[in-house]
Amino acid sequence: MEAIPINSVTYTLEDSLQRQRAEFHSFSKRPYFARAKEAELLSALGSSLIKVVLGPRRAGKSRLIQKILEEKKIAYLNFDDESFRGISGDALMDASHKVYPHADFWYLDEIQDFPDWETFVNKLHRRNYNVVLTGSNAKPLSTELATALTGRHIAIELLPFSYEEYIAATRQIPTWKNFQFYLERGGYPEVLFEPAIDARSYLSTLFDSIVLKDLVKRKKIRNPSYLTNTLSLLVNNVASRTSSRSLSKALLGSPSVTSVENYLYYFEEAYLVETIGAFSFKTKARLQSERKPYLIDTGVLGALSAMNLPILSKQLENCIYLTLRGRKKIQNHSLFYYRSETGKEIDFLIREGHQTTDLIQVCLNMSSEETREREVSALLQAKKLFVDAKLLIITANEAGTIKIEGNSEIQLVPAHIYCSKGDSV
Repeated sequence: MEAIPINSVTYTLEDSLQRQRAEFHSFSKRPYFARAKEAELLSALGSSLIKVVLGPRRAGKSRLIQKILEEKKIAYLNFDDESFRGISGDALMDASHKVYPHADFWYLDEIQDFPDWETFVNKLHRRNYNVVLTGSNAKPLSTELATALTGRHIAIELLPFSYEEYIAATRQIPTWKNFQFYLERGGYPEVLFEPAIDARSYLSTLFDSIVLKDLVKRKKIRNPSYLTNTLSLLVNNVASRTSSRSLSKALLGSPSVTSVENYLYYFEEAYLVETIGAFSFKTKARLQSERKPYLIDTGVLGALSAMNLPILSKQLENCIYLTLRGRKKIQNHSLFYYRSETGKEIDFLIREGHQTTDLIQVCLNMSSEETREREVSALLQAKKLFVDAKLLIITANEAGTIKIEGNSEIQLVPAHIYCSKGDSV
């Protein structure tokens, strides 16, 4: 009697795995555009360590891995599949061996959706399988990996296409025109490379799905309206100073400050919104400072923003944040904004160890004398404190230098040049 449900489950699993295999192979027929992470992932394949590709949903993780593994013998398991719900890891492994008896690589897609996934992955690793897995929630998965796999993994992060990747993939010369197209549509592959897709509809639906699937359900949010309204406030205050307390006061019903802080953490987990704090030499002041939110994609700002005014300047600053975040020279360094005692503000301050290396302003249009004076004076004031820092203003189209006291100067760099230069900037 007990064999019947086991056989029934096994048949269902095998059937699902066969369907997934067919979907995976059909996926390979989609257009592919090269990613900057290709070489890193390809190099990692030769390691016995578990390869973990993290990043937001629909950013291209599966397509990248499929491309890298297309000549390999693989077992493909997509844990987004409803038929995996309530199934034990052992039952899934048995069914997988029947469908993929000669697999050299096991590719586990959206692994965070599988209960006790750590045990399942560890079993595969102990049996000397070469495992590649993906996840769409960065912090929980990274924390769990560090605990469960104790150094036996390599983490690779894949975000939506950067402007540098977009230019390389389409073989275009960087111009303000194609940069503005990129800002407005963002870097999600379907939106960026299929102009017929309604970007606003696609991106708003994607974010609604992420909020519902990765946050409301998984975190068991009791009042989803607080969560969604907090997200709305952040979207409409991109690059502006805010705090958990001010967000709490602005929300109808006034959820607790602790709840809002949890929401901010959840948004970062799910690759929706990230924040940076103000730099201070005092640790307590840094921790207590107001924070500036940025979205993981510039197109989402246009899709979700309720602002009636043009948002290009916000998208530009958001793009510079993402560019700085993604560059190797910023990794393991610290990224802040800076606000002086007199209220003058620097958009981005980069620290390397105990040294401030860069002070960066982002300004869409420098033609106004008042605007020019504001941006330059803020840099001059900050330069007195951070004497060795490089001074930079990123603009729409203006290039050149502004000579200042001593032998110093402020560089003016067009955004489409800055964002296409990679680590050479």
